[in-house]
Amino acid sequence: MKARLVLLATILDVVVLAGLGVGIFFAPLTLVWAFSDGFSTQLVDSWAVAVQGWFLGHSVPLAIELPEELAQSLGLGALGQSFQVTVALLGIALLTLLWGYRIGARQGTGRFPFLTWFLAIGTMVGLSFLLVFFLPAGIVTIDIMDALVRPALFLAAGLALATWAGPNTAGREIIRDRIPQVASSIIRAGFAAGVGSLIAMVGVAALVVSVLLVLNFSSVISLYEALQPGAYGIIALSIAQLALLPTVVVWVFSWLIGPGFALGAGAMVSPLGTSLQAVPALPLAGIVPQAVPSWSLAIIALPAVVAFGAGIAARTRLLGETRGGLWVGDSGTPWFAQPALMSLFSALLASVVAAGGGALLAALASGEMGPGRFVQVGPDPATIALWWGTEVFAGVLLGFLSGGLARSLSSTRR
Repeated sequence: MKARLVLLATILDVVVLAGLGVGIFFAPLTLVWAFSDGFSTQLVDSWAVAVQGWFLGHSVPLAIELPEELAQSLGLGALGQSFQVTVALLGIALLTLLWGYRIGARQGTGRFPFLTWFLAIGTMVGLSFLLVFFLPAGIVTIDIMDALVRPALFLAAGLALATWAGPNTAGREIIRDRIPQVASSIIRAGFAAGVGSLIAMVGVAALVVSVLLVLNFSSVISLYEALQPGAYGIIALSIAQLALLPTVVVWVFSWLIGPGFALGAGAMVSPLGTSLQAVPALPLAGIVPQAVPSWSLAIIALPAVVAFGAGIAARTRLLGETRGGLWVGDSGTPWFAQPALMSLFSALLASVVAAGGGALLAALASGEMGPGRFVQVGPDPATIALWWGTEVFAGVLLGFLSGGLARSLSSTRR
């Protein structure tokens, strides 16, 4: 594949990505403008909301300054006239991340990596600049540096992920060829167990959200009816909630591991206790439990069980298929290459990786959603890192050690 074709394909990919992200919001808003508003409003206002939603999907804060009359009519007062919305609609960020992975995994990227990275990130920065520069003036303002950097970071994260995922990628070759065997095994097993624990736990959270939506379907429909958005308003509201759905999955993830999340100042949802006041006027809020289930304390053991399974699955990356106990009596084996110590070091790395990933997800899914009580929404990243890191360390270490014991017993019987 020639460099010119790679150049054109990369630029086109990023343009399509930005157009698709903005279009996810703009298409239903156009239906509302045409059929519900009867062309009475300006379409440029719908375009502005779509662009703002795309930026918010990439965790770009939206600063909102309400007119004094509107703030007074809503009962917000002078203090509620200015506020921010910073809770990301992670569905859009996930789309950009996966699109970046798709670009990074192409054959042309492997042949011209620097060219592809430069063009992809540069095109995203350029498109972000055009979108924010030509954004119609209104009550919402966006910091231009946040607008330029944050969408490009999600795209770069997808490109970087493609560099490391898979057995024969450039990142794996660096670890395999330039790092000593023992350290390489510890790093590979630690990252595999940490990332595997995080992905598995987020998957469990997504499954729980699906079950809650089915069980609380009537409550969700009742909230739709209370809002009375109209047929096309329902379409627009549903698409906005689909973009918010990964954020809700992160909230449920924080509930499953213990600390829970806030739905406003003084309103906490946790397996250790739930204290709810008014919740955001979204149909998705219908899945939020009003009280702590009787079995909630038992659910805190689930993260350690998930991490235990990840530890067992990653043990072959650490010690291979060799049989034996946790300590090798051979005098030629250095202390740092003993299975027990390698398991300890790898479990520590897994806990750091998982805690860092969990804290990052919590930071993206928390912040402000409006004035008043809703200046504090979502999980606390530091608390998530502490709880989740501890649970992953214990589970992964037990997985490594139990795998060693099982192999030792099997070898003894033979």
